[in-house]
This record gives sequence, structure tokens and C-alpha cells, in this order.
Amino acid sequence: MQHSTEEKILTARPVLPPIKPEILDQHTQQRLKNGLECNAVEEMVNPDYFSEKCLEESRYSLIKETLNQLAEYLPGYCPLLMAVKAEFENCIQTIQRGNQEALYLSGKIRSMVAEQTTLSYYTRRIDQLKQIIPVIQSNNKKLHPEQMTIQMESGDHLQEIQEQVISVEVPVDNGHVNAPKRLFHGLILGESIDVEHLRKQSSSLDQQVNNLRQARKSHYTPREQKDRLKVQLATKTKAKDLVTEKNFQLKARCRKLRVALDALRVYEKDALVQPTQAEVIIHALTRSNSKMSSRSTDVLSSTFDDDDPSKEREAEMLLDYIEYFNELFGEGNYKDAAMHAASSPKGILRNSETLSRFKGISARSGKTSPLLIYCEALVSSVPAVGLLPNAETSLECVKSALVEDRLDLVMYWLAQKRLTCSEPLGHLLYNYTQGKSEDILSKGLPLAEAVYTEVDAQIQAAVCMCKQGKVQAMADYAISAGFGKDMYVGVLVACPSLALAEVLIQLRDTKGKPALSVGAVVFALLQTDSYTVGLQLLDEIHQRIKSVHFYHSQYRYGFGAMPANKRRHQESHLLVPGTSPYTAGIDMDFTTLPAQTDF
Repeated sequence: MQHSTEEKILTARPVLPPIKPEILDQHTQQRLKNGLECNAVEEMVNPDYFSEKCLEESRYSLIKETLNQLAEYLPGYCPLLMAVKAEFENCIQTIQRGNQEALYLSGKIRSMVAEQTTLSYYTRRIDQLKQIIPVIQSNNKKLHPEQMTIQMESGDHLQEIQEQVISVEVPVDNGHVNAPKRLFHGLILGESIDVEHLRKQSSSLDQQVNNLRQARKSHYTPREQKDRLKVQLATKTKAKDLVTEKNFQLKARCRKLRVALDALRVYEKDALVQPTQAEVIIHALTRSNSKMSSRSTDVLSSTFDDDDPSKEREAEMLLDYIEYFNELFGEGNYKDAAMHAASSPKGILRNSETLSRFKGISARSGKTSPLLIYCEALVSSVPAVGLLPNAETSLECVKSALVEDRLDLVMYWLAQKRLTCSEPLGHLLYNYTQGKSEDILSKGLPLAEAVYTEVDAQIQAAVCMCKQGKVQAMADYAISAGFGKDMYVGVLVACPSLALAEVLIQLRDTKGKPALSVGAVVFALLQTDSYTVGLQLLDEIHQRIKSVHFYHSQYRYGFGAMPANKRRHQESHLLVPGTSPYTAGIDMDFTTLPAQTDF
């Protein structure tokens, strides 16, 4: 029964004709292949063919074209192939639609994620503008009386000018005023009918015309003169080549004659020599040529380098470059002069003399000093030149920036590594921060620390860390640098603080030995002006010792003997590590303390 049902289903479907070899003969196969190859070549000619999207689209179109070609050459399979093609196109459209929706949803998700950040930025900007509005309103109120005064003064001045223009006597001809038909460019009505003013303008224009005529004679020459100079230059160059070739020949001949002369002198002195004079000369010339062959090229090139005209032209160009810099500097155009000097060829103007010239110019009030302008140009040209300014020049650049409170400029220079670090540069940055605000301290001390670390000034770098409150970082740096006891004491004297003293007492070097004892720390602190820090440290140690005695007495008289593990736990919490319960590691002689110290 089941077998008969399957046979009915199979017979209900249309039977496809078989693919006969005659249908796809050789000619038809060649046409199908050529058509597909032409379509593939046309798509590959497209410049965007090799992108990922174009590769997918070209693959889809190639499959569609293949199905169309098969349907054309196999009519019996046309319905099946068209159904496959329709299903393929629907699938591809669904995939493309899904990709578009995924792209849209990803963009929407990104915008929703950034919405909170954008809102916070807008809120912050609103708060800033709310703070700025009262300041602007108060400034407007302060400037309003001054504005009214200026407007009143300018109004009175304009009224006086108009009255003067009206009161000017204008020549009259037959009852008509001989007013100019049109105003002169740059002149108002009163000036255009003022004879004295017009005479001054006329003399000024005459002077400009004379200057232009003089410039035409001195700065410009006719084109014929240029052609004549070209001909003369070609003639001189040809004559120079001939003379150079002749000079080369004469030098070679002179060298050979000198070798022959030396050989003949030796021949005359030695009477036992058997060869003839000609053989001696030939042998000497041959030996001389073999010795000179390796270095003849270098000798001749060095000989002719002295007469090379390109070096003369280069020297002339450098002189012109220096003269143009002097002109700019003399005219007071310091900005262009600074850029001209910073980009000078071979660094001919990037020297201390140029820096001294800019340093000698006094700065105008409210404007950037010429020295800082030159320093900015000098440092900004470092990537192009490929050469850092030396330590002295770097120090002067930083000094000029700090004089005008341009710490931000120094931060940028050091961050870009465009200065040569030195210990005086670190001293300059450290001294600049003394007595300044917290903002300057938070910016200047890290710069000084970076410079000291770069030049391996270890104690100064550690002091800068302590000044910033990075005591533990200083301890790690000291251990890695291998500090000695004197170096630790130097840091403590420079930055006396209770936190630093406790860290130095607890610090252990790489071998497990303590960096400083309690006595050494206290003694060093008592020798400074901040001896109160040493007293605080002694008081804290005394309180810890009293606490240990209290716990011992409590367990001894009240509750029996303290267990060993409990006693060690209390000592570890109440005493400085590495000290005994009763002496706390104090190994100093109190007779050596200053007389004014009061315990």
C-alpha cells in the first residue's frame, strides 16, 4: 500500500527531460563559458571590485547570470531554474535587509549609549555658562559709564569736525561753489577741499613715484641684460672646463717628472746600479702608479674640491641668509627673524650668539618677549632639524618661559622630548614652584622630578617625590636606586615629616637590613628647624612603649602571664617593626642634642 502511494506521488510530478549531450554541444558550451567570462571581466574592471561588499555582490550577480544562461540553453529545466533563482534572490534580499537593519540598530545603540555622556556634557556646560553670566553682567555694569563717556566725547568731536567742514571757505565761481566732482580716495570732504592738506598729499605721492623710479633702476634690469649675462656665463664655464682639464694634465705631468727626477738622483748616488737611466725611470713610474692608484681619486677630488664653485655659491647663500636675518632683526620684525634663524641651513643661526641678541631686547608690556618668541621657534623646529638644543640653550628657553609664567609651554616641550635635560634645569623648575599655589606645585614638581630622574640626580628626584606626598613611591625608588644611609638622611633633612620618618624606620633594603635606625632618624630631625617632627616621633614611640608596659602589667598582675603568641601580636601592633619592647631601637646619645631642645 505504501509503495503504491509513493508511485502515485512520483507520477503526479512532471518528469524532467534528460540532459542530452546534443543539447550542450561544444559550440554551446563555449558560448556559455564566454558569456560568463565577459560578465566576470566587466565586473573586475570596476575599481571597487576587490572590496568586501563588491566581492559579495559580484558573486551574487555571477550566480544569477549562470542561472539565466542555464535556463536559456536548457528550456526543459527553465521552471526549476527560475524557481531556484527566485528562492536565491529572496534569500539574498533577506540577508541584505538584515545587514542594513543590523547596521541601523548598531548606530542607534551607540547613540543611546552616548546619550548619557552628551547629557552630562550639556549639563556641565550649562553650569559653566550660568557661572559666566553674572561675571559678564557685572563687567557690563562697570563698563557702561565708561562707554557713555566715550560716546559723549566722540559725539562732541564729530560735531566739531562737522562745524569745521561747514565753516571752510569754498571758492565761489559765478555764485556756484566749486566743489570737487568726486571725493579723493581716503579723504573726507573737509580734507578734499583743504589746500594745505592736498599739497601734503601731493608731495607724498611725488615721493612715492620717485622711490618707484629709483627702485626700477636699481632693483630691476631689462630682459636683454639677463640674456647677455647667460651668454657670458656659458662662455666662462666653457673656458673654465678647458682650463681645469689642462690643469689636470699639467699636474699629472708634474708628478711624473718629480718621480723621474727622484729616481735619477738615486741612480747618480748609487754607482753600482746596473740598469740604464731609462729603465730606472720606467721602473720608478710603474711603482709610483701602483702606489697612487688607490688614492689618486681621493687626492684629485680633494684638490678640486678646493676650487669647487658650488662651495662658493653655498657660502654666498649662507651670507645672504645671515644678512636677511640681520635686516629682519634690525626692522624689529622679531617673529619672522626668529623663524628665519630657527630654520637656518646647517644650524648656522641656532647658536648662543643669536640667543644673546634676542635676550638683549627688552619686552614690551603686555606682549610676548622676543626671547620667548625665538625659543618657541627654536624648540618647535626640532622635529624638522633633527637636533636638540644643548643644555645651556634649553635652560635659557625654560627660563624665558617661566619668566612669563608659561609653565604649560615647558610641560609641552618636556612631554615632546624637545629639550636637553640637565641638573640646573631641574633646579630651575624646583625653585620656580617654591612659594607658589597648589596648582603650580602639582604641575612643576612632577616636571622637576622627571628632569632629575632623566639626569640620574637621585636625591633630588626623591625630594620631589616627598614634596608631592608620594612617600611610598620614594621608598621604592630609593631601594631600586640603592640609596645609602647618608642619602636617606639627606632626603629626610630636605623634607622633614612624620610620615617620611616612619617609612624610613620601617624600610628594608634588598639585603633585609634597615635603612635607618630610630636614633638616626630622630637625631637628623632634631638637627633641623623642624625638630618638632622629631619630638612627635619620640612621643609616639613613648606612647607605644607605655602601651606595651600596660599590657604586660595587666596580664602579669591581673590575668596571669600573657601567652607568647598574644604578646608578639601586641608588640607587632604597638611598636615599630624591628625594635625591642623597652628600648624601641633608640641607639642615640641624648647628650649630643641641641641645648635648646625641650623634652
